[in-house]
Amino acid sequence: MYQSSWERAFQNPGTGFYFDTPTEWKVLGREQIPKKKVTVTGRLLGGCLETLVSLVGTPYAPVHDFINNYMKEGVLWYLESAESSAAQIYRALWTMRENGWFERANGILFGRPGYYRDTKNFKLTDALYAIFDPLGIPVIYDVDIGHQPPQMILVNGALACVTVENGKGILEMTFK
Repeated sequence: MYQSSWERAFQNPGTGFYFDTPTEWKVLGREQIPKKKVTVTGRLLGGCLETLVSLVGTPYAPVHDFINNYMKEGVLWYLESAESSAAQIYRALWTMRENGWFERANGILFGRPGYYRDTKNFKLTDALYAIFDPLGIPVIYDVDIGHQPPQMILVNGALACVTVENGKGILEMTFK
């Protein structure tokens, strides 16, 4: 279960989380294949999209060095959005992709965005598909990371293996 809104938590501070919606990790594709099993591995790298996109092209984000250092394992990106619309998410991901951030990526984990809104008929899945489908890598979304509880903590540089099947996900991190 996950918390679909902060409303109840804000109305009753200190009472904890309100897990009110079933969790379902999804694999992106034009045709959903409910029983398809997807496994992806790599070195974790990522964070909040609104923060990361502001670092593109600066010396504060040596992403290309990271990619080159972990060529053998590849990179497994984890991303989430605090408050962006579908169009804003698309533009941020486009900027990252065009600057080579997703080169040699093994896959993408995208968390449930907080305070998200569609842009007219353009949805989050449209943005993810437009950016990542040309790369031919698996995209797993609605993952339990980001700005909606429960929020798993992922560690940049950890070696991860993620398996998703029938809406359920397993994420294992190894520190080596």
